Amino acid sequence: MNRLSNVSTSISLLIISFFLTISCSKKENEIQTANINFNKNWQFTKGEISESIQPNFDDSKWETINVPHDWSIKGPFSKENPSFSRGGWLPTGKCTYRKTFTVPANEKENKVFVYFDGAYRNSIVYINGQKVGYRPLGYIGFEYDLTEHINFDKENVLTVTLDNSEQPGSRWYTGTGIYRDVTLKIRNKTYIPNWSLYVTTPKISKESATINAAFNIKTEFDKASKIIAKTIVLKDDSEIASKENTVEISATKIENLNVSIDIPNPKLWAPETPELYTVKVQLFNNGELIGEESTRTGIRELGYSKDTGFSINGVQTKLKGVCLHHAGGPIGAAIYKRTIQRQLEILREMGCNAVRTSHNPFSTEFLETCDEMGFLVMNEVFDEWEIVKNPTTVQEGKKIRIPVKYYADKFKEWADTDLTDFVLRDRNHPSVVMWSIGNEIDQMKTDEGIPIANRLIDIIHKLDDRPVTNGLIGYGWDAWPSEGAAQTSDIRGYNYIKENGLDREDKIAPNSMGVVTECASAQSFYPRSIYLYGKEKEAWWNKLGYTSTEAYEWVEKRELIGYRGVQAWKDIKNRDDIMGQFIWTGWDYLGEVIPFGWPARSSSFAPIDLCGFPKDGYYFYQSQWSNKPMVHIFPHWNLEGMEGKEVTVFAYTNGDEVELFQDGKSLGKQKNNLNDVEYQEWKVIYKPGSLKAVSYKNGKEIATKQVNTAGKAAKIELFVRRTNLKADGEDLSYVECTILDKDGNVVPKADNLINFEVIGEANLIAVGNGDNMNLDSFQASNRKAFNGKALAVIQTTENAGNIEFKASAKGLETATISLKSKR
Repeated sequence: MNRLSNVSTSISLLIISFFLTISCSKKENEIQTANINFNKNWQFTKGEISESIQPNFDDSKWETINVPHDWSIKGPFSKENPSFSRGGWLPTGKCTYRKTFTVPANEKENKVFVYFDGAYRNSIVYINGQKVGYRPLGYIGFEYDLTEHINFDKENVLTVTLDNSEQPGSRWYTGTGIYRDVTLKIRNKTYIPNWSLYVTTPKISKESATINAAFNIKTEFDKASKIIAKTIVLKDDSEIASKENTVEISATKIENLNVSIDIPNPKLWAPETPELYTVKVQLFNNGELIGEESTRTGIRELGYSKDTGFSINGVQTKLKGVCLHHAGGPIGAAIYKRTIQRQLEILREMGCNAVRTSHNPFSTEFLETCDEMGFLVMNEVFDEWEIVKNPTTVQEGKKIRIPVKYYADKFKEWADTDLTDFVLRDRNHPSVVMWSIGNEIDQMKTDEGIPIANRLIDIIHKLDDRPVTNGLIGYGWDAWPSEGAAQTSDIRGYNYIKENGLDREDKIAPNSMGVVTECASAQSFYPRSIYLYGKEKEAWWNKLGYTSTEAYEWVEKRELIGYRGVQAWKDIKNRDDIMGQFIWTGWDYLGEVIPFGWPARSSSFAPIDLCGFPKDGYYFYQSQWSNKPMVHIFPHWNLEGMEGKEVTVFAYTNGDEVELFQDGKSLGKQKNNLNDVEYQEWKVIYKPGSLKAVSYKNGKEIATKQVNTAGKAAKIELFVRRTNLKADGEDLSYVECTILDKDGNVVPKADNLINFEVIGEANLIAVGNGDNMNLDSFQASNRKAFNGKALAVIQTTENAGNIEFKASAKGLETATISLKSKR
């Protein structure tokens, strides 16, 4: 659901002005469709106040906020918070939102709906004191008909209560609040119901393609009438084809239409060329437009084969994927489009082309952005069925298990409804290439899972033709799931499978298709740029004060290069029958702090940290998944205390040979077999100076990387991906700060306190540094650098103008950067 950028700060005035504009010449039962951004000016309070559902309740002392809104992210972090480490030690609980608005009296003949794209969790919605709906799952979108309770030409009060108090409530940080878009929808009483427009492309060739639009028309007028439904296909806002159908409608039934339109010389949607079309259906009564609905689509042909894996438009394509959680690091679960764009930009630069929505429905805006940027999506709906999960957690360095109170008690009653709405909402997105009905579901370990899986898969197959998978657990530990349960999926989903497991699958299921739904990433558990040797490592762990060594052993087993992740890609790179893999995870995320405990408040096993700064594992995937010439070496070369001692230096490259130089002297070349999965390593005696890696392909130099022993911190370098922003109150700029010495070298251990200042039409909304053990608030005006880096997030106002961002630290040169926001 796209946010509108030109909304008034007073939603009541907006609605009134909108209706006065279109209603002055309106005939009875005629109005154009209106989707009104309902994100601004909500009243909010923590806790539950029963009287607040009454329209005359005084909420003037409540906080005024805009949604998306996540109040948990403000903290504070506390060991006493019941969310525990799985929820990032952040507060949760009950909360209430209220919004006052007006609809003019001359709109009494029309329909009024409200749509929420997500509210976490156990939402109850009231209009003028009347309950209109309850939804327990916090990730699902839902719509309610408010019409019969609306007081036209008077104030109306929409109240939403949320309850996220039962904790630990998830295996990761969820956020709490109305954390996705809200839309007020006005419709004629003859209308196309929500999500009923379904677009497919059944016939595709270079010369022509067929777009099929199926949709329902419903009327609530007593008298039957004939209307015209015009289906239009647009490309870049220009109409390229259309078709009209005359339909006789009555209140006794919903009319179903199926319209096919041929498109000459179609532009195909693919990861490299994400071409999008718009399909619009307009309804006319006696020549007057009474409403319309539209959706975007991509013309593409998806292929799935047991022999050649996945293909798009006839091109065999390996899914080079990551698992993601829905939140956005320092800004929490209430993310904006720019958050998603930046995540995907950084992932694309790593070579990633696919995302698994782990393990729940993501926002509409996320999928829209994947459509626009050409990402392939495994769209996943459930992390839990009927059995409560009891995941491994760490306390004082020891592995323990704590059950999470998430969805199991709601599954029998709500799963079919949630799954249906999930597919109906998302099925028009060209980015979605397969559905997933679960992740590591305990009931799939036995035949108990068979009837449940079949029921869920049947629901999807009735609504869409894309295949279904299920991320099954056990393969990596030789504890195989039920073969009958595994057979229920169209594509067998393997979590943490190893090469011997894939060989076993070839024997027991030779005709089945498979995808690695989840595997380890090629990244150590230590936070970004942490390299520990000898006494320094001992001191680092002693500072944590753990009474058990289990966490230490878990972390050390992962190794600096994250060998299990390297091997996971090696196992499938040259297996055509496996469609690809989704590493755990693409980005670090709040919660699920394993293998650490307090004070860790976010994960650390992704190749990208919580702020979006790449770690070493990032460059492993870049060497394997990207064709852009590159070479990367690590560790950094400020290893005080290691003078005269041997250090292993690692290199990743997509060249066929790499040479390492120490202080200008070659330490030798090493081959890199591009048909295999390799990395290079040298044993080097450490001394301050420089290391330089040179990558070659066919004997020609293609890339270099040099790291120098940095001197004292001297200045701050700022980097942003865009300098022109939207003055819509929602656009963001992520300002990356790096500490340099006087010669421009990154100071890899710098921890200077950086102060941030924003002047002009933007506000500082969050800060971070990628340290998974930093318990300072994300809502601050400063941040200590972590290993040389920090992040500031600024958000535009609704006023166009200049923006100046300053970063300063004691003893360092102040850095500034200028941006501009435009309408």
